[in-house]
Amino acid sequence: MASITKRVKSYLIQVSMPDGQGGYTRKSSTYTPKPGETPTQAKRGADKYAIEFEEKCRGLLSYDDNMTLDELQAWYMSDIAPNRLKEATREMNAQTFNSYISPVIGQYKLRQLTPVTLDNAFKRIQENGGVREYYTLIDVDEFKDAIFAVGGTYNKMGASGVLSSSGLTRLARGGRAKKETAQKIADFCQKPLDILFAPVETDPLAPGTLRRIQSTLGALLSAATQKGIIRFNPMLNVEPIRAGEIDRPIMNMEQARLFLSKLEKLENISIRALLVTALYSGMRSGELRAMHWQDIDTQRGLISVNKSLDHNDKVTTPKTKASTRIVQIDIRLALFLEQYYSEQQAYITSMRGRVADNCIVFPAITTGKYMHKGTPNQTIKTLIRDTDIPQDLHLHSLRHCFCSILINNGADLKKVQAALGHARSATTLDVYAHVFADTLARSMQGVSLSLTGGDSIFGGIETHGETL
Repeated sequence: MASITKRVKSYLIQVSMPDGQGGYTRKSSTYTPKPGETPTQAKRGADKYAIEFEEKCRGLLSYDDNMTLDELQAWYMSDIAPNRLKEATREMNAQTFNSYISPVIGQYKLRQLTPVTLDNAFKRIQENGGVREYYTLIDVDEFKDAIFAVGGTYNKMGASGVLSSSGLTRLARGGRAKKETAQKIADFCQKPLDILFAPVETDPLAPGTLRRIQSTLGALLSAATQKGIIRFNPMLNVEPIRAGEIDRPIMNMEQARLFLSKLEKLENISIRALLVTALYSGMRSGELRAMHWQDIDTQRGLISVNKSLDHNDKVTTPKTKASTRIVQIDIRLALFLEQYYSEQQAYITSMRGRVADNCIVFPAITTGKYMHKGTPNQTIKTLIRDTDIPQDLHLHSLRHCFCSILINNGADLKKVQAALGHARSATTLDVYAHVFADTLARSMQGVSLSLTGGDSIFGGIETHGETL
């Protein structure tokens, strides 16, 4: 039976449980009465809490409701994540937790995490655009003068661990920094924070970002449930974030044709071929950049997607099991890739050993190694400048454009899912629901025209001001 010890403002609850090895282990928890309760009410509350705590301990020997969420995250990242998640996913989850979850509820003990508590936390995170404070430079010239005044440079500041030289360059070009980073920079320059930096007003988080935050916390608490640290995962009863329609930069057909015409004039044959293949196949950036010539069968029009590059440009497995797939390509793309192969070999020969032939389909043209992830997007921005193509277009947008064309040409959900390498059809439907809806509307019009044969059978009934 649980023991209850009265403290000054709380009660210590302790339960001794067999450890399975002939000994006992002691579990402890604390009950704090609500403000305004009488001594009798407080004692009754402690008794009730002691019974509930003992029941939890009996059903879950490793239960520890005194552990904080931050402590649980540290355990998960060291003991569980390395065996379950790819390195890139681990880093993304850690960044999401540290940026959004930890500042709001990281110090909460696990027993405090209820569905209502989490609902409120997610609402706060969404409304505040996260809870981290970000700062931007007030005046770049003044910033450079401040660095020079202390005998510093971007490289020296980077070497001191404040911020990398590339990070400082981005900051000088209008980027933002976390408050703690901005404070380190100000300290290095021996200036008050508000002399060099101004706070950045944050916008509410997009639904997709909030779903990622919920998914990260859900995986963490699910692992805690599986391993017996908590009995129930409170995320199961949290209000889900609805997908809604996400504004993605997608080209229409005229813009896509203009984009292709721009590519014809691109001198860098490697990037040109990568962007054409992206638009014609819907493959992801990492899948394209990791591809070797042995993965392509132009005779049968097949591409084997069996590897990818992570955010550090290291070869890894595709995003999910479903991402390992065979992509059927059009004969025009197959012929284009054959012609590109001949161009690539002629170029490598002309470089006389200065560029290695690593059998990479779309290598960095100056080295022959894997192309950096940022190179295609930089090229796209240059290509579409001064056109009516959406100026926020990027490499992944070509995947969305491919998918839209695929759906508009009659491909059903399962075929689109297989082509994109999505693990679940629900993912495909969430992302492209509006495209499927538009196609269905046109199909319904087609049904109407087919049935009526162009003649109205509705006897002149008017709908929305028009006669059917």
